Amino acid sequence: MALTLSPGRAPRAAGATVARTAAGPGTAITAAGKPLAAPGWRWLARGFAVAGVGLLPWMAYLAVSLPASTRAWHWQAAWIGLDVMEAAGLLATGILLMRRDMRYCLTALPTAGVLLSDAWFDCTTAPPGSGELASVAMALVAELPAAALCVIIGTIGLRRLQARCVAEAQSPSAPAATTVRGWNEAATDPAGRLWAVRVLVLGSGGREHALARSLAADGTVTSLHAAPGNPGIAEVAELHAVSATDPAAVTALAEKVAADLVAIGPEAPLVAGVADALRAAGISCFGPGREAAMIEGSKSFAKDVMSAAGVPTARARTCRTGAEVEAALDEFGPPYVVKADGLAAGKGVVVTPDRAAALRHAQACGTVLVEQFLDGPEVSVFALADGTTAVPLLPAQDYKRARDGDRGPNTGGMGSYAPLPWAPADLAGETIETVVGPTLTELRRRGTPFAGLLYAGLCLTRGGLRVVEFNARFGDPETQVVLDRLVTPIGGLLRAAADGDLATAPEPQWAEGAAVTVVVAAEGYPDAPVKGDLIEGLTAAGRVPGAYVLQAGTAAGGDGELTAAGGRVLNVVGTGPDLKQARSAAYQAASLIRMRGGWYRHDIAANPAAGTASGV
Repeated sequence: MALTLSPGRAPRAAGATVARTAAGPGTAITAAGKPLAAPGWRWLARGFAVAGVGLLPWMAYLAVSLPASTRAWHWQAAWIGLDVMEAAGLLATGILLMRRDMRYCLTALPTAGVLLSDAWFDCTTAPPGSGELASVAMALVAELPAAALCVIIGTIGLRRLQARCVAEAQSPSAPAATTVRGWNEAATDPAGRLWAVRVLVLGSGGREHALARSLAADGTVTSLHAAPGNPGIAEVAELHAVSATDPAAVTALAEKVAADLVAIGPEAPLVAGVADALRAAGISCFGPGREAAMIEGSKSFAKDVMSAAGVPTARARTCRTGAEVEAALDEFGPPYVVKADGLAAGKGVVVTPDRAAALRHAQACGTVLVEQFLDGPEVSVFALADGTTAVPLLPAQDYKRARDGDRGPNTGGMGSYAPLPWAPADLAGETIETVVGPTLTELRRRGTPFAGLLYAGLCLTRGGLRVVEFNARFGDPETQVVLDRLVTPIGGLLRAAADGDLATAPEPQWAEGAAVTVVVAAEGYPDAPVKGDLIEGLTAAGRVPGAYVLQAGTAAGGDGELTAAGGRVLNVVGTGPDLKQARSAAYQAASLIRMRGGWYRHDIAANPAAGTASGV
């Protein structure tokens, strides 16, 4: 299902295909040979189409009202014929622009020629006097400016296509079937659009490896880049040593590789304003702008949005002093829930019956959110959003606590599985209706529309669904199992969300069976992970039927050896016809990996029931 929102109105449910709605940034062409940011290109496209249609009644008028010329019998037919060609050219260019189809350059340039011919013909054949003045005025006001605009966008379109083809030929990640000309079948997507679809993925973790793996399997993606990436991502994409949180550097890289789409993985680049910089440069981007990303960047902001939108969530207090923390702990009682207000990579939350531990965490974090404890299983529901339309993905569940039995400190996530056989059948639909839809409406009301992936962390309490947290990006490690089950090509869905086209995008389809991810962590994680340990056994693990390994915190040594470079080092994904077999494949593969001090939980998806708790 999809949800389409109307400004100032409550969200309404819609089918898999709903009416197209105006929304986020789109992609056309600017003078620099880059995509135009919406809404400019859409108004341009609509203007061409309207002008083409508007010529139809004018042609009908000419056909019945033009007197026969005393100078040349064919002038009447020429006038009407030129107008017919103008109408066809303008209408075709407008339609192709609206579809972001590169063939608009093939119609824009000939249309410019027809417009110039018509202007010349009108001025040279008009009767002296008022008729001649009217023809000159029409040429100066309408035909010549329209011709100039057609020449500009047609020329830029050809330059853009040429840049893509040259970059494609120079890129080592380009498929062999793509030629320098870029006009063959390999460079044409299923809709017949003549372009090479180049995607840049930002990030370096297991989530980004999962995204890159899915994009590499998407037949419409002809070239894949990543920054900074990791050794695993390097197997499917060309890596670039660029900081993902540097807006200027990322924008320069996207322009250099002629990226059609930039997909932002982690939260830090979003809060740093990377998506804003990309859109300002006219580059299509999957991920919300800085202000909308504060739904994850600030727990207090998220609570304020939820309160204004009427989204069900736990009661909470924002605390900046020790006295305020003490009062909030007294108000809510144990178990105490204390959350760092800002980004903390999934480790800024303490849930404890120990009041002293809660106070220490609050003191270490500064501004915190003290929250009412929610009792019930937690689930993650992702929704693709383009600012107006939301499409849910497959619900998943992750395991936040470090040790078996949901013991130990909170982590970024030690494993996950999907689907959830115990969850309500309408969980995704209810989440869209009661959580995602109202949240998108409220963000739009505030002037910060959300285009990207809205992650709703939910607790299924006895009193109903409650929001534990929002994230502004794909969750990790839930992404690994959700994308494994996704059959629909991911590239088109990300592009639709980035360009405001989710309402017309295909409904996501899911593979039968299940997927389980087991996170292999470094010694000392989450407090002080040890880096530099040698990783071995990945080849053997990858040979286990139904299993594969995604790299998260890894680095390549000078001698080509793979070493640990982070806390969560590897994600071992197992698949199968059911959770039991998927889990078996994941753990069989994990057992073959050798890393000094490496460890993982042994109970991921062991008890997939409504009582399973994943931690806050």
